[in-house]
Amino acid sequence: MTDLATAVTLIDACGHAHVPVLLLSDPGMGKSSLVRGLATNQGVLCETVLGSIREPADVGGLPVVQPDGTVLLSPPSWARRLAEAGSGYVFLDELTTCPPAVQAAMLAVALDRVVGDLVLPAGVRVVAGANPADRAADGWELSPPLANRFCHVTFAPTVDDWLEGMTVGWAAPPASRAITADPIRVEMVKALVTGFVRRKPEHLHAFPMTAAGSAGPWPSRRTWAMLASALANVRDEDAAARQAITFGLVGEGVGVEFLTWCAEADLPDPALVVDNPAVVDWTDRPDRVWAVLSAVVGWAASKRTVEAWRSAWGPLLAAAEGGAVDVAAAAARPLSACRPASARIPAAVREQFSPVLASAGLGVAG
Repeated sequence: MTDLATAVTLIDACGHAHVPVLLLSDPGMGKSSLVRGLATNQGVLCETVLGSIREPADVGGLPVVQPDGTVLLSPPSWARRLAEAGSGYVFLDELTTCPPAVQAAMLAVALDRVVGDLVLPAGVRVVAGANPADRAADGWELSPPLANRFCHVTFAPTVDDWLEGMTVGWAAPPASRAITADPIRVEMVKALVTGFVRRKPEHLHAFPMTAAGSAGPWPSRRTWAMLASALANVRDEDAAARQAITFGLVGEGVGVEFLTWCAEADLPDPALVVDNPAVVDWTDRPDRVWAVLSAVVGWAASKRTVEAWRSAWGPLLAAAEGGAVDVAAAAARPLSACRPASARIPAAVREQFSPVLASAGLGVAG
């Protein structure tokens, strides 16, 4: 269960990463009030789309034949207003009352923020609200493709949350605890995700065996990528938000394993590893070594300089000398792929790292 302050934090963290959020609760819990309150507090538009009374064309765009014979998917007025404003919220309300045809039309809106032939601006955040299918009017389970596009949040504001809202008004939601991740943090969180999947490849894609399960959060290539982007905007010490965003994207079972792995991995700052590879025990578990090297490669890729790229080979060399030759070879491939123009592999690496370079298919010429 997610309280009001944590829900605000998740909406904010996911908004930075362009990850849509689905608020799930019994009727009357305040989902709509929360989203409208956030919009009012931020001084932006909130456009509510009630799918149960919409046709697919009201969401996906109305086909209009142009004078030249081409067909334009004309966006509805709510999408045009958001596009003109440049920022705001589109609130897909009562999602579990939407028939399958309308759910299908919402696929592009949910993740890509595309409505007809209109791409909504980056400042537009997508939030949905729904009651459990068995408690919704003429309820429908979410289709697996639509469910897999959302961070599912079981919204359960506390009694104190309700009392405060009644006292100060619903347009004054709690402050978000989310942060805006810098490039290094983004790469470190990405390394945690890839390191875990490298250790547990069976969790990369695990389609649920039941209809109810496929209507909720489950691990896929898409949701792991969404988790890497969104989790970077949550503080390490914010256990409640980290758990809610992880469970909401890949499910509780896999989420527990992932968060446990993150706590045990305790990855160092990749910049420190580049400056001094000796800070890492390169004889450690291969999955942790991979995660460290993945963060280093991501750091070099984000810097986009010849100097950073050449420096990033140092930890790979240290890992190979420490016995993790195969892991270093695997990291050498993406590092080579992000090589800046005119950059050459350092001479020391070509001379001492030739087995790893050969394993990576790079040769020794650099």
